[in-house]
Amino acid sequence: MTVLVQNFVPGLTREQYDGIATVLRDKLIAAPGFNAHYAYESEGGMTVVEVWEAATQHDAWFDNNVRPNLPVAVTQEKHELANKMTA
Repeated sequence: MTVLVQNFVPGLTREQYDGIATVLRDKLIAAPGFNAHYAYESEGGMTVVEVWEAATQHDAWFDNNVRPNLPVAVTQEKHELANKMTA
């Protein structure tokens, strides 16, 4: 089931996010099950929203590639999507 994952990283600055995103961009795009990535500054940190074909694919990617680069713990929400349409 397609899943939307929302990650809030408290204290992460835009500059820190940009540095991490630059390093991981090509690997993320090539990751099995990856569909989309969006990020925005939110109160007190950065929020990253991704769409994956399965939560297990996201979790494997996140644990192996993202978590080691983050200075703090992340708050995560996962939502199974009822529908997905793209342009």
